[in-house]
Amino acid sequence: MSKSTRADDSQTELFSNDSEFLEADRRATTRQIRQDNMVAQHNDLVRARYEMSLLESRLFVCLLGRIDRKDKDFVLCRIPVSELYPDEKVGGKAYSQVREAVVRLASRVIHVETRDEQGRREIVSNPLMATCRYKEGSGYLIAQFNNFVKPYLLELQGNFTVAEIQTLLGFRSFYSYRLYWLLKSSSFHHDKIKLELAALKKTLNLEQRYQNFADFKRFVLDIAKNELSVTDMAFEYEQIKEGRAVSSLLFYLLRPAVITQDEIKLPEGTQQTLTEIGISLKSLNEIKVRFQQEQLSEDYLRFVIKYYQEAKKNGRIKSSAGAIYKALMTDQLSQEFKAWKAEQPIYQAPKSTPKAQNVEVIDLEVLKEQFTTLRGKGLSDYSTFEEYLNWMLSQKEYDMDIVDGKEVLTYTEIK
Repeated sequence: MSKSTRADDSQTELFSNDSEFLEADRRATTRQIRQDNMVAQHNDLVRARYEMSLLESRLFVCLLGRIDRKDKDFVLCRIPVSELYPDEKVGGKAYSQVREAVVRLASRVIHVETRDEQGRREIVSNPLMATCRYKEGSGYLIAQFNNFVKPYLLELQGNFTVAEIQTLLGFRSFYSYRLYWLLKSSSFHHDKIKLELAALKKTLNLEQRYQNFADFKRFVLDIAKNELSVTDMAFEYEQIKEGRAVSSLLFYLLRPAVITQDEIKLPEGTQQTLTEIGISLKSLNEIKVRFQQEQLSEDYLRFVIKYYQEAKKNGRIKSSAGAIYKALMTDQLSQEFKAWKAEQPIYQAPKSTPKAQNVEVIDLEVLKEQFTTLRGKGLSDYSTFEEYLNWMLSQKEYDMDIVDGKEVLTYTEIK
C-alpha cells in the first residue's frame, strides 16, 4: 500500500512499488517547456521565504516552464533529468544528486507574507509540491505543484515578474537565482533598489547564518554580482551603515530595468543594417545574445558587416546574410579582423593611477567547515570541498597564496 499525507488540497504520494510509479507515470503529461522560453510568478512568491539547493531551484524552473497561460489547475509532469544539467553531461553522480533533491524538494515549505485591504499582515506556510518523485533508471522525474501556490502561478493578471528560463538555469548559486528574481521584481519601476539587510537575509532564510557581513558579502553578494553580470540584472551595490554595522544595501542596476531577449540592443545602426540585409529574427536574436554575453565585440560586428557588404558589391558573393551570420557566430573572419585591426591607428589613453586593493586572507580549514555546513543543508551544488574550491578559484577575485608557510585562499577587492 502507498502512504499519503494531506496539506490543504494537496497530496504527497510516496511510491512504494513499481505498479504505483507506473500508474503515476501513466497519468503524467509529456508537456514540454514553453516555446517562448519565459516563466512568471507572482511577486508575493518571488519575495516568499524559503531555501533550496541549486538543483531544486532548477527543477522548480523546469516545472514552472510547463505551465500554460490557460491552465486553471496544475498538471502532473515528466521532467527529464538532462534538463536539470543544461551544460553538463548526466552521469551517475547526477542521478545521486537528483535523488537527494527530490527528497528535499518534496518537503520544502514556502512562507508567503501578504497584507489585506486593511494593511494587516498575513503569513501563510504550506508545502510547495503536491508530489515530486524519481525512480532510478527512469531518466526523468514526476512532479506537480501544490494547489496552495495556484494564486501565485496560474492565471496571473498583475503584480508578477517574468524571466527567461535559460538565464535562470544558467546560475551556479541558489542565492544568485533568488537575488535575480528579487531585483527583477522591482526593476520595472526602479534602477536603484534598496533592500534592508535583515529583510533580505530573512527572505533568503539566512537569518542565523553569515552573522559576519564579510561572509555574507563573500558567499552571497559577490557571487551573485559575478553571475548576474552577464544578465539583464547586472548590478553594483553600496553598503549603507547605521553606526559601524551594515543596515541595508543599495543596488544599482547596470542594464535597462526591463529587458527581454528581443529587446537587447546591438550597437547603433547595426541592428537595422542586419535586418535590411535579410538576417532572420531567430538569427538576429542569437547574435544579440552572443553580443550581450561579450562573445562578440562591436568592432568585429561592424567589420564583418562591412567585409561582406563589399564582397557582395564586388560580385564575390550573391547574398551576404548567411555569410554574415556564420562569421558572427563562429569567428570565421578572426584572422582577417586581426590583420585589419593591426593597420588601425592606436589611441594612447592617459595612464591611470592604480586603484587601491584590499586583500583578505581566508583560512582553508575555516572555509572547509563552512562548505561542510552548506553541503549538510543541501545548499551546495558541489559534492566535495575540492570541487567547491576550484569553482571559487575560477572567480577573478580569488587566488591561492602562501602566508607564514601555510597555503591560504585570498580574496582581492578593487576599491
